[in-house]
Amino acid sequence: MIQAIPSGATNCYLLRSDGGGPAILVDAGTAADQTFLSKLSACLPPQDLALVILTHGHYDHVGHAARLQGEYGVPVAIHPGDREMVTQGSLTCPPGRGLLGGIIRRATLRTVEKSRYTPFTPDRLLAPGPLPGFPGVEVVSLPGHTPGSIGVVFEGCLLAGDVVMNLPLPALPWLAEDFLTARKSLTALAGRSFVKIYPGHGRPIHGAWLDRKR
Repeated sequence: MIQAIPSGATNCYLLRSDGGGPAILVDAGTAADQTFLSKLSACLPPQDLALVILTHGHYDHVGHAARLQGEYGVPVAIHPGDREMVTQGSLTCPPGRGLLGGIIRRATLRTVEKSRYTPFTPDRLLAPGPLPGFPGVEVVSLPGHTPGSIGVVFEGCLLAGDVVMNLPLPALPWLAEDFLTARKSLTALAGRSFVKIYPGHGRPIHGAWLDRKR
């Protein structure tokens, strides 16, 4: 089961297998959303989480990671490429693409201070491939939005972080450190089919969209 838990404009996802097993939270929301842990608790007691996976190190995806780690004892995992961002509590915002990207970036910068979060040291560094200790979960390297951006494959679906955004239509990210690399990350998924793609921002996308982008 994939259950969306919104946090501001960011989508976080709770992963639980129908047959039981460990629960995983993909992304930890924005610190500006003070209701996030309450929304999570309505779905699952935070201490019952086995792992928090961060798709990348931007502040709107890592905002409550330190609290989940410190207060509830939940280990937090991130790709080594974005480790320094979260240990320093970075509030960086990447460049925008086109007119809409510029508008989104300017709007983001006006409110970024409200999203300041507690820096933390990840417990686990992610590598591409099956996630040890979590059957049926795979990590996919998707650099471009940030150097350490990853996706999570679960139950035939791709939780894509910000390598794809659905604002207002499915597209490459409107903000990225390297747009060419982000496009190559999607191309690298050639040959794989997903039932759905769950972006970090916007509604879920039918997996056939990715086939059309190749």
